[in-house]
Amino acid sequence: MNIETRAVEGELEIRDDLDDDYRHLIGIVVPWNATYKMPDGRTESFDPAAFDKSVKARGDRIPLFQNHETTLAMPVGMAVSFTNRQDGLLADFKMARTLRGDESTSLARDRFVTGLSVGFRPIRNRSERRGDTDHVVRLEAALDHVGFVSNPAYAGAQVLAVRFDPDDEAQAPRLARWRHLLA
Repeated sequence: MNIETRAVEGELEIRDDLDDDYRHLIGIVVPWNATYKMPDGRTESFDPAAFDKSVKARGDRIPLFQNHETTLAMPVGMAVSFTNRQDGLLADFKMARTLRGDESTSLARDRFVTGLSVGFRPIRNRSERRGDTDHVVRLEAALDHVGFVSNPAYAGAQVLAVRFDPDDEAQAPRLARWRHLLA
């Protein structure tokens, strides 16, 4: 079965409150109640539970790729958590300490690229008619990967924050050393 991809840019939060190297990208990978017009003329949206099984089964192993480049390139990041919020599926990606990981982090931090897009395999859909358009609601889909893209399909599928990992001693050694006192 082919993996389908859906990919909009917007406001970006940049945290610069400690000396760090911005090793996480956080953003909405799928906005709920948003519609995408597919190339065949149909429209598509995702049910808020569409990725629940994927996230539960392998949420910490879902990679982030530049532009959905899954065949020739290594990931630029890896998901560490997903949160199903009212506005969409929020993901936190730890960025790779590679040239491409650094490049992606810099592109997001400097707001050159802020879009996100899901690569998925449809499992269960509901077809309905919306006005004069056939519409597909993705009830369940297997989340294969997320793409870091410049032109996402869904408004609201975007990086919301670029930040560091406060528990990583290499990134924030002073905070990691004294974090137990903050708890």
